[in-house]
Amino acid sequence: MNIKSLVTTSVIAIATASAAQAADVIVPRETAPAVITAAPAYSWTGFYLGAQIGGRSMKTDKGSSTLGYHDLKLSGMLGGLYTGYNVDLGNGVIFGLDTDVSFIGKKDTINSLTKYVGGVLSKDLDTINQLLDDAKIERKDGLKVAKGDEYVESITMKEKWSGATRVRIGFAADRIMPYIAGGVAYTQMQGITALEVKKDRFLPAEDNGGKLVASGNVYDETKTLVGFTLGAGVDFAMTDNVLLRAEYRYSDYGKKKYFKDTAELQYKTNDFRVGVAYKF
Repeated sequence: MNIKSLVTTSVIAIATASAAQAADVIVPRETAPAVITAAPAYSWTGFYLGAQIGGRSMKTDKGSSTLGYHDLKLSGMLGGLYTGYNVDLGNGVIFGLDTDVSFIGKKDTINSLTKYVGGVLSKDLDTINQLLDDAKIERKDGLKVAKGDEYVESITMKEKWSGATRVRIGFAADRIMPYIAGGVAYTQMQGITALEVKKDRFLPAEDNGGKLVASGNVYDETKTLVGFTLGAGVDFAMTDNVLLRAEYRYSDYGKKKYFKDTAELQYKTNDFRVGVAYKF
């Protein structure tokens, strides 16, 4: 074998080996970075409708009534509906209008001490008869009211319903929105004055001692009180459509005169409420 052939053979062998090694080399591939999509911020904008329950404590200030409105106890549980609309103003500030109606159905009655017709600090005979006649209250068993007969007056007050229309300003942090609220509060109150007249219980039986002469409602008035309300609370979006609410509310319904302006009621309440609403 000559030198030229040997060189040629060596070159071919080296080239073949190099190609084989190149085939065994693994070239790493570049992997594209994963794309992370941020969840969109929750939108509070929209209409909602919900139901609420809660507890109410109340305060009545005594007016001109001698029976003492300050003794009325109308505290209790309440329930009702609420609705409204929120608008996102940007930077987490939410503006909303909210209105609600609640029902408590609580009533309380105050009775006066036993008084005597024509007695000291008591109504005279003509006044008692006039009250009974105006209310068309019949006398029992043909009896007549006489001086010295016993009588008891009572006042019953009942809250039939209450509501409010408010502006809310919220400060949203994604699905949590604390807020403050204020607006107009209104309630409907029923007032009843009753009168019961009996013969003096210390009279003998033959003189009808203790027998009922007349009994009935002298006045029955239902009036609407209008005032203001202030409160604060927090809304929490459980889902995109389900909103939970908890709030405190103070309401002052102002003053209203009852029973031909012979008595004045001033009504204030403190409420704590929870609710759940559907956002459309």
